[in-house]
Amino acid sequence: GRSSFWIVGGDGWAYDIGYGGLDHVIASEEHVNILVLDTEMYSNTGGQASKATPKGAMAKFAESGKLTAKKDMGQLAMTYKNVYVASICVHVNPQQAVRAFIEADAYPGPSIILSYTPCISQGFPMAESIQHCQMAVDSGYWPLYRYNPEAAANGNNPFQLDSRKIKGDLFKFLAKENRFAAVMRRDPKHAQELDDRLQEQVVQKNHLLQVLNKEDLEGQFHKLVEGLSDAKSTADMVTVLYGSETGNAEEQAKNLMQDIRARGLKAQVSSLDDFDFEELPNQKIVILVVSTCGLGEFPANSKQTWLKLQSQDLPMSWLAGTKFAVFGLGDSTYSQFCVAAIQFDTRLGELGGQRMLKRGVGDDRDEDRYYTGWEAWLPELWKVMGLPQMPLSQEAPAPCYRVDVSGTGKPPVSDDDIVPPGAAKLTLLHNSLLVPEKYDRDIRHYEFKIEGTPVSYKTGDSLAVWPRNPLDKVEEFCKEMGFDATQNLRVLPMEGARNWCPQELSVRQVFSHVLDIFGKPNRKFFETLSFFAKDEADKKALQGIVENNAEGQALYRDLTHDFAHHADVFKKFKSARPPIEQLLNMIPVLKPRSYSIASSPLMHPDKIQLCVVLVDWTVESTQELRLGEATGYMRQQKPGTTMMCAVRQSAIVLPKDPVKPVIMAGMGTGLAPWRAVTQERICQHRSGQKVGPYHLFFGARYNAEYLYKDEFESYVKEGVLTMHTAFSREQARKIYVQHKIVEAGAAVHQCMLQQEGHFYVCGSARQVPEDIYTAMKEVMMANERVNEDE
Repeated sequence: GRSSFWIVGGDGWAYDIGYGGLDHVIASEEHVNILVLDTEMYSNTGGQASKATPKGAMAKFAESGKLTAKKDMGQLAMTYKNVYVASICVHVNPQQAVRAFIEADAYPGPSIILSYTPCISQGFPMAESIQHCQMAVDSGYWPLYRYNPEAAANGNNPFQLDSRKIKGDLFKFLAKENRFAAVMRRDPKHAQELDDRLQEQVVQKNHLLQVLNKEDLEGQFHKLVEGLSDAKSTADMVTVLYGSETGNAEEQAKNLMQDIRARGLKAQVSSLDDFDFEELPNQKIVILVVSTCGLGEFPANSKQTWLKLQSQDLPMSWLAGTKFAVFGLGDSTYSQFCVAAIQFDTRLGELGGQRMLKRGVGDDRDEDRYYTGWEAWLPELWKVMGLPQMPLSQEAPAPCYRVDVSGTGKPPVSDDDIVPPGAAKLTLLHNSLLVPEKYDRDIRHYEFKIEGTPVSYKTGDSLAVWPRNPLDKVEEFCKEMGFDATQNLRVLPMEGARNWCPQELSVRQVFSHVLDIFGKPNRKFFETLSFFAKDEADKKALQGIVENNAEGQALYRDLTHDFAHHADVFKKFKSARPPIEQLLNMIPVLKPRSYSIASSPLMHPDKIQLCVVLVDWTVESTQELRLGEATGYMRQQKPGTTMMCAVRQSAIVLPKDPVKPVIMAGMGTGLAPWRAVTQERICQHRSGQKVGPYHLFFGARYNAEYLYKDEFESYVKEGVLTMHTAFSREQARKIYVQHKIVEAGAAVHQCMLQQEGHFYVCGSARQVPEDIYTAMKEVMMANERVNEDE
């Protein structure tokens, strides 16, 4: 790919002895990238006081603390209005830092990135750098922001404040550094005066950055001129707040803000903890989008708000003037499904808030993940808010990516070097069938090499695998859309960009490695696509789907019935052909599918093994056989292939004491995590540890689907495992796992109630866990001689 050139220097050079040259460069209008590693200590020239030294800090020639403020390099550069400027701290927000580097390098003019880079001369242990940097950002001492002049060309605010709220104690931060603490010890009164002035400066700067971050800059400026202290207007503003751990809830919240604005109302968006808590009662309408993490955890950027909401000092009428709605994202396989959203929804109601509509939930296990619940909830939200289903403007939104063609031929990046965020490259070692050839279910054993990689795992974890779209289908799609698959592109994400994308890649790679063109479209996709339809009949049909009228409902039913994907929709509406810069925001990126790891690191420390069944179906209208994106991709891969993967933390909490009994039930490939647990128990037993009773109930249709049969039977012979199998169709009367549990009732009862055992279930059939639960109740009732109520 294209080389990226940077001038890199320290604060002594940038702020002081080299500032004249630096200023000349950023004023040159040339494409020059500058990175300033700001240690604030003039560390490369002796540590004397300079224009990079903050107010109140001790340095050579300023032993009593520097009296003047540090030069604000970022603000000076922004005054040119044609310089890309960013303030970053890699330790605190690496995603923001990476994005700043990408944007700066793609910006055609000069750019400067100011990086907070602590050094030992600041007087604190370098081992505490990460925590120290977090305090610097939280206290407002080092704000994170990006200023991109290109955003203004599209009508957007060029300034983006990425650390929006002061939520830390500046004085605690200063006291951690000897350069400030030494002044405090020498002359406490003088140090307090200097630190108070520094705090005033920090608060004023943060307030200015908050104003710059507003959409209505002109209106905010007039309010400041008029002397209003808060520079806010919330009377007609819809406030969208999110609690997000992985970015899904944040993405939906930002989408919602844009949708509200497109329907004629003002809207603002923020994480819950970045929003001023005391301002909540002043909001007319508040909409929360909140995810739940793991076993019921609240997202990190919502925990402080939740703690404040629980205060007993808040009156029950605190939110009496506020209408609210809540949408939760979660995974129904966890017992605490959407608990964060449930608790926020309940508490806002307890505090007098007026609930506009029933809480919405998005389940990651639904066919279209959380979009399924979102699409059902959003039209109801528009109704209660009195807003139209379609946006007021029928014009296509401004693109959130700039895409330039850089030639044709060999792609600037190899396929194996396109790595999604959070993924690692793993080599596939084995791909083999676990059932007979030409069996009606394709169940496979996969093995990945993790030796020599940073990847590790624990028993019960899952492995996320990123699929890639089939090349022949991608070529067909490009031909249908009129794209040259051999063209090479340079992609610049701008404000509002939702999807990751390599900066340089080919058209083919956009659709094979990045965008989910064979995934199910949501209603937002149909809405945006309608803006590009040149044929009136196409436009009307697409709008009908969004407006949910009779014709639109029938069409959407047909598309859903056929499992239509994005490429199918483009085939149907041939007059709608958005350019690539629009498709990058319209179509979601390829998302990983997670599979329970079927091995234990005690037995296989250098490998990860999976047991996966192929997902396939037939399109009724065309009789075309289609395969699941991830399982179809995996089936085609040969040993030696590089695949993009990531280990996901387990939802399985095993007993710490291996003597405690464990009972597990698994159906089909639901056997995978229990194979891993069995291997762990076997290794513990072989190493001389005492292990308790271990029962495994396995269900499948036929004996041919008895996965890893020889392996499990060998474990039975070792005396560690008791195996109970139920093959439902091998005999006239169907026998299921729940029947086997009842048969082994005495042993199950003894393990669970007399020996404090643990019981686990894994399988894909939604009704099965309920049937197993009923069987467990029957066992307990029979052996305890009690009725259901007791």
